[in-house]
Amino acid sequence: MPVIETVLAPVEASSAGLVLAAETLLCAPAERRGNAGVPAGDAEFERSPVDMPALGRLMLGAVNTDDRTLAAPDAEAALDALAAAVGEGPVPLLIALAGHGSTARPGALACLSRASGIAIVRGANGAEGTGGTGGTNGASGADAGSDGDPDPEVAAARIAAELSADEHPAGIVGAIPLPGVDAPDAQQDRACAAIRSAAAAAHAGGVSLVLAPAADPWAVAPAPADGAERFAVLARALRAVDAAGLDRSRVILTGAAGLIASDRGDGADLHRLDALLDLGPTVCFDDLGRIPNVRTVVSDHDIAVAILRAAERGAANRIVLSSGIRNKHRLTAFGGNGLEFAATQFLPYLRMLGADDAVVSAVGGGNAARMLARTTNEGAGE
Repeated sequence: MPVIETVLAPVEASSAGLVLAAETLLCAPAERRGNAGVPAGDAEFERSPVDMPALGRLMLGAVNTDDRTLAAPDAEAALDALAAAVGEGPVPLLIALAGHGSTARPGALACLSRASGIAIVRGANGAEGTGGTGGTNGASGADAGSDGDPDPEVAAARIAAELSADEHPAGIVGAIPLPGVDAPDAQQDRACAAIRSAAAAAHAGGVSLVLAPAADPWAVAPAPADGAERFAVLARALRAVDAAGLDRSRVILTGAAGLIASDRGDGADLHRLDALLDLGPTVCFDDLGRIPNVRTVVSDHDIAVAILRAAERGAANRIVLSSGIRNKHRLTAFGGNGLEFAATQFLPYLRMLGADDAVVSAVGGGNAARMLARTTNEGAGE
């Protein structure tokens, strides 16, 4: 029976219900000294606590340290709200990704899972410690290159250790950042080397790999892709995955809304969706539940339409969902839609637009559960 490795104990993949495929739960930005060259009014707002009068500016992307900080009480309340919304039935499951900004330690995730009753699968990214905030991938110290990139071989060894840990093991690899479109060739080479080593570790461990766009993780809206350039970077990264022996079907690509955003800024470009699906990874729409504003390019409605398009193409089995919450104002306690949005609003809306039960079940959890099921790769890495 295929099993999913959670931070508490393995669970049968068939027992999973709703799955949120790309969350952080615990995060904090790197500290900035002084006003960092910004106007005094903006610096004061950055240091202010999140409250009702601040919500308008926060929704439009104003920088605020408290808004970018999710502590254990915030995560616990968010998980409790999700558990209450889902109610009795199959076990809700959440993937807590490692990477830039994450402060989620294995023990902390285990406590949150135990308290809420929600199964949590933690990601491993190979950075020093777990959930670092420095560098591109949380690396620091002697193992990091001049640009903060971890040494690929050292990172792969750390990933393998996290996947096989006796206590609170990781159950997925990532999120590993894609190289930036404008990055110099040498930096792109290093990023692809890191992706290849992470993919090799995922293949050897029988788990999936999560790739993420190199973008501000706290942005209030996904940045539109840079057209052909972004797809060229993604294709190169996926070739690195191929070289590591990991099948592209075991790759979850986050930031999908930004990748399919229209250059005109008026919604999703379904031709870009087709191109993305043709590349072969599982596509993660991980920004559900944002309250629309003037900066919204791809709405939740656009994402629902994109899912129906994928279903028409026979690719609904490669779509997973999440809320990707890193801003406090997006939590239910602060006026947002919270982690429960997919279960209580998006999936019913998708069904209202015409999705059948099979599609709703697949994108709501079935696909992600399949991706999380650990496989055995005898001889991998030899």
